[in-house]
Amino acid sequence: MPTDTPPRSILCPFDLHVDPVARVLNFELADDPHYTGLEVQWFDDAEHGRGMLVFLERRADRLVDSYVEPGLVVDRANYVLGAGTGEWTEVAFEVAELEIDPSGVRCHVAFTDLSGRDIEVEVDDRRPGERATGSLLAPVGSAIVEPASLLLVHLHGFDLVRRGEVPPRVVIDGRQASTGALPGRALHGRELIKYGAPVTVITLNRAQDGPLRRVSDGDDARLHVHGIAALEGHANADRVRFELRPPFPDIETLPDQHIRTGDWRVFSGVLPELAGGRWRVHRDGDQIAIDLEVTRGWRPGPLPPLARIVTTVLPVFRRWPTTYRWRGVVTLGEEPSLRSGWERTGDGGAAYRRATGSGG
Repeated sequence: MPTDTPPRSILCPFDLHVDPVARVLNFELADDPHYTGLEVQWFDDAEHGRGMLVFLERRADRLVDSYVEPGLVVDRANYVLGAGTGEWTEVAFEVAELEIDPSGVRCHVAFTDLSGRDIEVEVDDRRPGERATGSLLAPVGSAIVEPASLLLVHLHGFDLVRRGEVPPRVVIDGRQASTGALPGRALHGRELIKYGAPVTVITLNRAQDGPLRRVSDGDDARLHVHGIAALEGHANADRVRFELRPPFPDIETLPDQHIRTGDWRVFSGVLPELAGGRWRVHRDGDQIAIDLEVTRGWRPGPLPPLARIVTTVLPVFRRWPTTYRWRGVVTLGEEPSLRSGWERTGDGGAAYRRATGSGG
């Protein structure tokens, strides 16, 4: 075989999943006794179907309850949020509306939670003329205590709700709840209610304990004569790329007691990198230790002035990925296996909660 021809297949300790979400709106709750945050997701694609998913993060234990519209097909493994997964239940929403267009957002959601509390959210900031929007890496991962993956949520058309004559209405168990607030709200006229459409959800390296897959040069993998150059996925017309430089070596042919190192990056669409860092692999007989260190956070592209100020004043938006580290151990043999997982090296969300008076 010529030396410049990549191998037919190679053992791959990495995985990349990319999922589309049509629209998202979320906010933190400053004073509700039951919940610290709420997120509304709307799906409309062939894979998931059409419908709504709502997350509620409990104040008592920070577990996240999920309320999914019947018929919607979603992978629960993508939703390890907050301190972990709480209840997951189907619910027939009384009202389930989330519309985002150039004039703004309109959201109306009403349902009853598992404890019998009536929950209703009404938000409408639509005005004539187009908004100035940008692309944002949502700091979802900053609040995850025990991550099952590196979850990168890329919001297109990102904006904050504009204050108007009719304020947002969030009623939980008959009580109006207050959302978190950005400093200087009287000057900038925005609520700390975030929304965007469409949304690309990127899941890198789910925790694993089982057989190790092989990849070939093709739809989702780019192989090089020296190993794995990249994994790729597509959603919302985004090309998502997990890139390794130099290529990650073929661990079956890596000489014993050898160590290799390099850099990795994740890109989504036209954005600068969402996250990046260093990789390291060390072979010791049939045991191969692999580390991914996240040393670089999000590098924003063009943003509206307020969003640029917010992501500068609250550095958690840019830096939270650097509080993650992945480690895996491959065991070679007849059936090569991988045991892997992520750990947090810091709390990226504490500064955000203090600055916005949210989350409790």
